[in-house]
Amino acid sequence: MNTAMTIGGAAVSAAILIVNARSWWKGNRELKALVPYGGGLVTGSSWTLCIGGALGWVAVQAVDLGNKAGNKAIHAATGANDGGTLAHGSMGALTYPGACAVLVMAIVGGIAWKAAGKTDKKRMLGGVFSGLTLCATAGFAQVMAWVPDLYNTVGEQAVNVLNGGLPL
Repeated sequence: MNTAMTIGGAAVSAAILIVNARSWWKGNRELKALVPYGGGLVTGSSWTLCIGGALGWVAVQAVDLGNKAGNKAIHAATGANDGGTLAHGSMGALTYPGACAVLVMAIVGGIAWKAAGKTDKKRMLGGVFSGLTLCATAGFAQVMAWVPDLYNTVGEQAVNVLNGGLPL
């Protein structure tokens, strides 16, 4: 990703993450309640691996939007100016089958979005935004380094099944 995440941008993304974690914690703490936000987080994270394509473009635009919003909010609330950027992160790379798996899951995510209620749509969108933006940082990208492996494995297994092999 070419756009570096600013401290202010990361603050906005972290706030979205915290708000979602808090609402889950204050609720029934059911695992299924984490799915909209968590699924969005993994989805957004995976799009950061798609540089050169439309999903990668969305990732770059989200980082830019987050940076602008965060820097403006920090300045308006505290008067502080430009805290600088954070170390750039990368989770790894997708194989071609992994990239196919990302596209298929983006389509499945779109179908889930259409079927979701208003609250879950907000959580999904917050998760996608957090994944898109926080994975631009070295620390969060390191935490999410399992994402490309997941998609690459799913893609390879799908190719194996389509070639007549049995799934593992």
